[in-house]
Amino acid sequence: MKEMERDSSLSDIERIIGYEFNDRSLLVDALTRRSFWHENRETCSGNNERMEFLGDAVLGLVIADVLYREFSDDEEGELQKKRAGLVNRAALAQLMRNLNLAPFIRMGRGDELCGCRNRDSILADTLEALVSAVFLDGGFESARKLIEKHFYPMIESCSTRDGMDDYRSLFQEQVQAELGLTPRYKVVDEWGEDHCKTFDVAVLLGDEIVGQGTGFSKREASQNAARDAMERMEAEGTLSRRKGMAET
Repeated sequence: MKEMERDSSLSDIERIIGYEFNDRSLLVDALTRRSFWHENRETCSGNNERMEFLGDAVLGLVIADVLYREFSDDEEGELQKKRAGLVNRAALAQLMRNLNLAPFIRMGRGDELCGCRNRDSILADTLEALVSAVFLDGGFESARKLIEKHFYPMIESCSTRDGMDDYRSLFQEQVQAELGLTPRYKVVDEWGEDHCKTFDVAVLLGDEIVGQGTGFSKREASQNAARDAMERMEAEGTLSRRKGMAET
């Protein structure tokens, strides 16, 4: 790869992942498979095998920490299941595809001919190496921000606790069926240290706040806001009045 083309590609990757490297050689190594290194030893400084090991550990720790905070009522077994669903090979590979990072992987001619560029194992390993590169370049906090940014939609899609305490789903089903509206959630305040924050979340129907709740995670706060809205609207008969207005 020509120097100008390589710099352009690295800038594209930095834009995609949302992190600008101080030492771009770490990014290059993270994208380099051993097969490419074997074929280009004179010009290639290293490969990503050791970086996969470190990235796996950093990724596992950050995901465990986020799940511990977001799902504060889950037992150990439930947390382990959620973490396994987020950091398994298929999930990591799919995230690489979603980010369209596969074209940037440097691999040997044999791997390319065998179709390895789209293989789950290689995509997952490369993502772990990228996490490692950010960790080595910017420290744990940079790696944590990167992981939370790209994994949070997956974390939010994790199944919530079974039973009738999934107030967000219940409230959404109710107002969509009765009013044809979809609730929106908005963080109105947050306070405390980064590792121990409290969030204040409001739930809105249209532009009107119909419930509010706090929690040690956005998820917990939004669940409490939905519960507050359901209890409030039930006590005041607000939902029935809104339904009548919508039908007239």
